[in-house]
Amino acid sequence: MKKILDYYIIKKFLLIFSLTIFSFITISTLVNIIDHLDKFIDRNLSSEEILSYYILTLPHIISITLPMSLLVSTIFTFGQLQKNNELTAIKASGVSIHRTSLPLLLIGLLFCIFSFYFDNTILVSSLNKRYEIDKKLKPYKKKFSKNRKSDIYYHLNNEFLEIRNFNYTNNTGYKTSIQKYNNNDLIKRIDSKSMQWNKIEQKWNLKNSIVRTWKDGKMYFYNIQDTSISINGISPAIIKKDYVKPEEMDYWELSNFVETLREKGQNYSKWLVNKHYKTAFACIPFIMILFGIGLSIKKPRSGYALGMGLGLSVIFLYYVLIKFGQSLGYNNVISPFASVWFVNFIFLFLGGILFIRART
Repeated sequence: MKKILDYYIIKKFLLIFSLTIFSFITISTLVNIIDHLDKFIDRNLSSEEILSYYILTLPHIISITLPMSLLVSTIFTFGQLQKNNELTAIKASGVSIHRTSLPLLLIGLLFCIFSFYFDNTILVSSLNKRYEIDKKLKPYKKKFSKNRKSDIYYHLNNEFLEIRNFNYTNNTGYKTSIQKYNNNDLIKRIDSKSMQWNKIEQKWNLKNSIVRTWKDGKMYFYNIQDTSISINGISPAIIKKDYVKPEEMDYWELSNFVETLREKGQNYSKWLVNKHYKTAFACIPFIMILFGIGLSIKKPRSGYALGMGLGLSVIFLYYVLIKFGQSLGYNNVISPFASVWFVNFIFLFLGGILFIRART
């Protein structure tokens, strides 16, 4: 009997969840289209670029709407069971609410695993692929330009480094130029098709370079296919630290990057906070389902309205607290791990109390 009950509840929940997340995705997409329509027209984006933008935005929308959809679906599932007096029949047959909730809690754990891998593979990849379109939409925003991966410039004592584009996944810069000055006089310039970091030698490998030198009023130039040089302490870690957003890296890239910064003795608090955020935020599906169960059966005659209102408040409070915790971690007020995980501990504790005190 319990297997049949589990199947029935899972089927009902997944049906409601499918309709709920589809509705949230549709509404979020329509709101986004209305918000960005003027920008698309002003920047003269083609229909193909607009379509690509929303295809690549879809993973982000799914990631944002997933927790809310799970909580709403849980409340509606138990709400319907109560409305149809099915919960009463289940309890009369000797099955407690805690046992009835077990399949949904297991679904919550499965969604935690799904959320972690989805956010660190598909979502990160889509954000990086959407970068060029984002750049067209926000070409003059200071906030955007501080985190760009194109048109990178460094002034290094008597040298100047320019990188037109940088791919942090393979540590390669494209269309690079290194200029060396003597006071205000340009004495040497190296223009390369690409430069890739050699981790073993701790140097940059330049490909297809044109070298120009100026001496006694004359210019000399020659071509070099391959050469390795050091550029005044500039490494991929330095470039990533200055120009790459933490959310554009997946969990494993952040782990490697934190180790690199630690080895170089540089401040890595911000990056470590975001590494722990990747795992902490992946737990939100289980937390939302746990709260949904507790809120939906706390007062069985209160209907959907109270449960929905409290549920939305829970989600809003969770987002506010985890962002607040991140800021504390960035400023070294508390440890990077505690800055994001303390929110999960609080909500698991409160959700657990609601679940234990539910009418069984």
